[in-house]
Amino acid sequence: MIWFLSERNSPHESYRSLRRKSEHYDTGEPRCAELDSDRMGETRASSDDGSSKTLAVFVVLFAVGLSLAITLAWLGRVILLLLFAAIVVAVFLTAIVDWIKAKLKLNHGLALALILFTASALALFTLWISGPNIIEQFAKLQTDLPQAAQNLIERVKGQSWGRWLLAQWSGYSQLADNFSYALTRIGGIVVSTATLLAGLIIVAFLGLYLAAEPEVYFSGIRRATPRRYRATLDACAVSAVRNLRWWLLAQTLSMAAVGILVTLGLWALGVPLAGTLGIIAALMTFIPNVGPILSVVPAVLLAVAISPGKGLLTVLLFVVVHFLEGNIITPLLQRQIVRLPPALTLTVQLLLAVIAGPLGVALAAPITAAALGIFKVLLPADAIPTAPVVVGPLAVPRSMAAV
Repeated sequence: MIWFLSERNSPHESYRSLRRKSEHYDTGEPRCAELDSDRMGETRASSDDGSSKTLAVFVVLFAVGLSLAITLAWLGRVILLLLFAAIVVAVFLTAIVDWIKAKLKLNHGLALALILFTASALALFTLWISGPNIIEQFAKLQTDLPQAAQNLIERVKGQSWGRWLLAQWSGYSQLADNFSYALTRIGGIVVSTATLLAGLIIVAFLGLYLAAEPEVYFSGIRRATPRRYRATLDACAVSAVRNLRWWLLAQTLSMAAVGILVTLGLWALGVPLAGTLGIIAALMTFIPNVGPILSVVPAVLLAVAISPGKGLLTVLLFVVVHFLEGNIITPLLQRQIVRLPPALTLTVQLLLAVIAGPLGVALAAPITAAALGIFKVLLPADAIPTAPVVVGPLAVPRSMAAV
């Protein structure tokens, strides 16, 4: 008992025991902190690994999806171009519908029905009056063009410079045969190609469906677009449609003017099949840069078959007509929109010619017009820095140059 009390009441022992406990607690805290830091480090490492894995999976899925989309677009490029052609037809029809709605106070369905009835009546009346004559002229053109090409080569061979030129080119006979075959195929395409007719029918029906209910199809696109981008989508659509409408109006009037002028000019010169050649010239005007050149070839061949002088006058006629169209008619009609830059249009034509052939060349101009309307919204003029003015070796902004 005395020993127990002495051990319990000894101040030195109590002090030593308290010191041991304090040392034990002091040495335990850093160990706990080290354990916590190790656990936090492991958590961060695992989270970093998880985020990097998630990013890698996202990049892989995005690359696969983009590759799949590009592959599908490439395989269906002709279908996409036909769909865009239908959109162009729908834009043209809705422009006329809106004008009739404003003038006659009709609803959308009645205005579209009135347009279809009027267009069908005019087409049937034209076919009834001039249909057989037009078909006969196109069939005659199919046989006359190869003969005119052969006559042109014979005329060249009859000249001393022509014989020298053909002697330098050993494959001119093959060229003549291929050229005649190509002209024959062009005539066949104009008259009786089932593929072209099927494409036109598909585009016409799709255009009618889109023009009948444009809000239904566009609302589906809006629903698939994230909410924060819908205002930008609406602005881009409005700008692209506006550009397409004014471009189509200007191009339609330009085509009509070129067709009438060419028909009257060829009739005055005595060139055969003047009406058919005028229709071809009007249709080819829809294709900038390339179309006017293609429309000259059949007319010149038929004129040269009569006399070289008449062929030269035919070339001058087309030069004058397209000069008037490009410098007077089209600029007056295209005041409401930005004129399509010729270099940009030609570049798009070359790209689409490689991608989709003649269909891409024909639709290059409306695609460029729609793209310019979209870029006008995405890249407004206020966001583009002012181009510098070059003064000698220095370049200063226009605002400073004006001062």
